[in-house]
Amino acid sequence: MPSASATKASDKQQACRKLTSLLQKDYGRSVPKLDLPVLETMLFATCLEDNGWEQARAGYDKLLRSFFDLNEIRVSSVAEIEAALSELNRADWKGLRIRALLRFVFEANYSFEYEKLRRLTLDSAQKRLKKIDALSPFIRNFTLQQVLGCHLVCLDDVSLRAAICLGIVPVGSDEESGGEFLKAGIKKSDAPGFAYLLRCLATDPKYAGRFAEPPQEEFDVSSVESRLKELKNPPRKKAAAKSEAKPKKKTTTTRKKPPASAAASKSAARKSAKTSSAPRKKTARKPTPGTKKKSPARKK
Repeated sequence: MPSASATKASDKQQACRKLTSLLQKDYGRSVPKLDLPVLETMLFATCLEDNGWEQARAGYDKLLRSFFDLNEIRVSSVAEIEAALSELNRADWKGLRIRALLRFVFEANYSFEYEKLRRLTLDSAQKRLKKIDALSPFIRNFTLQQVLGCHLVCLDDVSLRAAICLGIVPVGSDEESGGEFLKAGIKKSDAPGFAYLLRCLATDPKYAGRFAEPPQEEFDVSSVESRLKELKNPPRKKAAAKSEAKPKKKTTTTRKKPPASAAASKSAARKSAKTSSAPRKKTARKPTPGTKKKSPARKK
C-alpha cells in the first residue's frame, strides 16, 4: 500500500474520476455557477463554508434582506449578523468573518468595491487576502478560484473529512494540504465540479454523521469505490450481538414447600388409623317429656 508521498498522480486521477462518476449518479452532472462581484463572492464563500450550496445561497440572500445595505452590516454587532445566518452551520464564526471582511475593505477603499483583485497576479492576490486575518483558507481559495480562475481544489472542514474517509486524502491533512494533494489528480476545468460533488456528499443528511469519526482503514486511493459503497450500505450487526446487548429480564420464582419425609408421613397415617378404629362411647338417651321412669323390680 503506497504512502501519501509515494502515491502516483495517475492513481489520484483514476480515483478522482471514479469518484466523480459515482457521485454524478446521485447528485447529477450540472454544477451551479456563481456570477458575483469580488466582495459578494467572498461573502458567499463565507456562507458556503461547511454548508451545502443551496443552503448557502438561502443564507446569503437572507443576509442581504435582513439589512439595508453592506454598510449597515459593517456597523452591526456579530450577534445581529449571526441571527440573520442562524440556519447555517457555525453562524457565529460567519458573523465575525463577514463583519471583519467588510471593515477591512471599507477602511482600505472607503467603499465596498473590491474589483481590483481581478487585476492582480495570483501571488499578489494571495498576499492581499492573507491580510484579512478573519478569512479562512477555504474562503481565500474559493475567491481565487472564482475570481482569477486558479487551479485549486477548495476544501473546508466537512469536505475534508469526507475525502479522508473515502481514502483520497491522507489522514492528518488540513484544508490546504488536502487540496494540494488532490490538485495533481484533477484537471483545472474539473476542480469546481469535483469540489461541488464532494460537498454534496459531505453535507447529505443521510451520510453527514458518518464522517465524524476517523476512518479505521489505512490511506489508499484505490479503495475509494469500496469505501463509498460501504458508506452507503454499512454492514449490519449480527443478531447475536444485539441479543447480548439486551438486558435479561428477571424472573421471580415461588419456592415450593419441601415434601414431607417418609417417616413423618407414616406416623401421620398411624395416628389417623388409631383415631378411626377407637370404640365410640355410648351416650345415655334423655327421657322424652311425659313419660315415667320405670323403677327396677324388687327381688322377692
